[in-house]
Amino acid sequence: MNRLFFLMILIFVFPLSSEMVKIPAGNWKPFLKETDSKLGVSVKVKSFYLDEYPVTQKEYFEFLEVNPEWKKGKVSPLFADGGYLGDWKGKGPDQNQTNSPVTYVSWFSANAYCQWKGKRLPKESEWEYVANIPPTGKNKKAVETVILTWYGEQKPEYLPSVGRYKNGFGVYDQHGMIWEWVFDFNNTSVTGDSRQDTDLESSLFCGGGSLKANDFSNYASYMRYGYRAGLKGWYTAKYLGFRCASDKKIKDNSL
Repeated sequence: MNRLFFLMILIFVFPLSSEMVKIPAGNWKPFLKETDSKLGVSVKVKSFYLDEYPVTQKEYFEFLEVNPEWKKGKVSPLFADGGYLGDWKGKGPDQNQTNSPVTYVSWFSANAYCQWKGKRLPKESEWEYVANIPPTGKNKKAVETVILTWYGEQKPEYLPSVGRYKNGFGVYDQHGMIWEWVFDFNNTSVTGDSRQDTDLESSLFCGGGSLKANDFSNYASYMRYGYRAGLKGWYTAKYLGFRCASDKKIKDNSL
């Protein structure tokens, strides 16, 4: 009875419309270069779809109900460290946190969720391309201001509901709330043999290396790349969540 009541709360409290946003093709200039690329060279990004919001705690709870092997206490330490879902006191999120971004999730658990949805984690180039788009009517300096303010402010004990910051593509909350996993999160930080490895997932346990930046004045990007470079695939963190991407539009239920 208690479980049924909890599920009903998750379904009916503050529903949001969950959509994937079509991202137009465009060019993105990487902040960091690899040894075989030139400084200042733009990367072409093909059109794709990206989740409108970060994955919420309610959505992740629904994933766990269908995939119990990813429940708290059941995941191998190879795939998630001891902090996995560390803010969940019981079997699910607090009632007032259902529309907040899910955090304390590893790369492996985020990847499993996206695959369950028929989606994938966004590539770094895709995520960064969209993240560089300012809100409608504002310039890129406004984006940097939001990021640097978030870096400098005291973080809340409980994250707010999604839907605060919206960019010109209609994508919410890439800045000012959490960090987000990308599929190739440490792609620019590996060197030599690791980068030549065709099995990307096997290189998720590696990191470090020499980096060169396109723009050292872009402190916001520098911090973001530095954060990713220190991650391992099994790491979890209080302000680290994710969203999914796809090459085709996939309809979700309401949040």
